[in-house]
Formats: sequence, C-alpha cells, structure tokens
Amino acid sequence: MPSRLSRHNESGHVHLTTFCCYRRLQFFRHASVRDTFVEIMAVIRSRLGIRWIGYVVMPEHVHLLVLPQATDSSHPVPISTVLNELKGLSGKMCKEALRVIWRKRKTLGTLPRDEWALGDGVRQFWKPRGHDFNVTSERKVIEKLKYIHVNPVRRGLVDAPEDWAWSSYRFYELGDSSKISMDWDGAFPMG
Repeated sequence: MPSRLSRHNESGHVHLTTFCCYRRLQFFRHASVRDTFVEIMAVIRSRLGIRWIGYVVMPEHVHLLVLPQATDSSHPVPISTVLNELKGLSGKMCKEALRVIWRKRKTLGTLPRDEWALGDGVRQFWKPRGHDFNVTSERKVIEKLKYIHVNPVRRGLVDAPEDWAWSSYRFYELGDSSKISMDWDGAFPMG
C-alpha cells in the first residue's frame, strides 16, 4: 500500500484487500499452492476471530473481502494485523508447497519461477505492500463480490465463475464449502 494512504479500522467496515506474489510470479498456477493458501485463511479466521466475506485466488494475486471483527466484539482487529498474520503464515506454507512441487518435478513450470526457486538467500513469496479499501455498504459489498468472482473469467482461466474452485462464488451460489465457508449471511450492517 503506498505510504500516502492510510488504513481505517472502523467497526463494521469490510475491507477489500489485494496483494500480489513477489515480482508477480504466478506461484498460484499450482492447485496445491492455491489449496494451501485457502487452508491458511481458515487458520487465520480461527486465530484472530475474523470473518471472511469473499475471496478469489488468482495465479499471481489474491483478492479478499474480510470483516476483521469477531461476531461478539465491537472492536475490529487492525487490518494490518490480519494481513501480517495471513501473509506471514501463507508465505511460509505456500513456499513449502512449492518446494514439494520442485522436489517432484525439478521445475515450477517457467524460467522466472525456476530462477526464484534456485536463487540464493531468502525467497520472498509476497510483494511487501498491497491495496486496502474500506467497504461500507451492502451495495458495495455485493459489487466487490461480483468483481472478484468474475476475475478468473476475465482472465480466461475458466468459462464461468463456478468453474474456478478457489473463489467464494461456489459457496454463495452453489452452497459448496469444500474449500472454505464464508461468514456473511447477507445482513448489513455487519458488526
């Protein structure tokens, strides 16, 4: 997030946050890495008591709609805490998922990803910053959900949103919680 912007931790505000893989490398081209990220979302929800409203995992970035506030609390968890915890643990675990792929195949599928895997020193998984936007109305929550749900279609990854398993679309439209359930019942305001 550019330094001139600030995050607003307001009770009942949903945050649309977007962050990218290091150098926009498509680490999430591998289903096992996407699965790992979604598993970490569940861990972070449990650890911090936050509520996931929507998500999509794309090849090189993630969009999340999150209410960083427990059901029984009027105080939000700072969004910076949510992002630090999520990016820290998911970066570690997703790198491990990439190591498993590397050990089996001796490639991550492209020269830039292979150069990253063979590089010296610490290998970053995430770009340091991202974008954060407060969503303060039901209309905007629905607008942002639609936006993130059609992202795989716009990118040509699938023909229809329901064909992309790493999105909250399948939960809302098909009742499929096999990857992760969402925490929004459609009521607004949230809090």
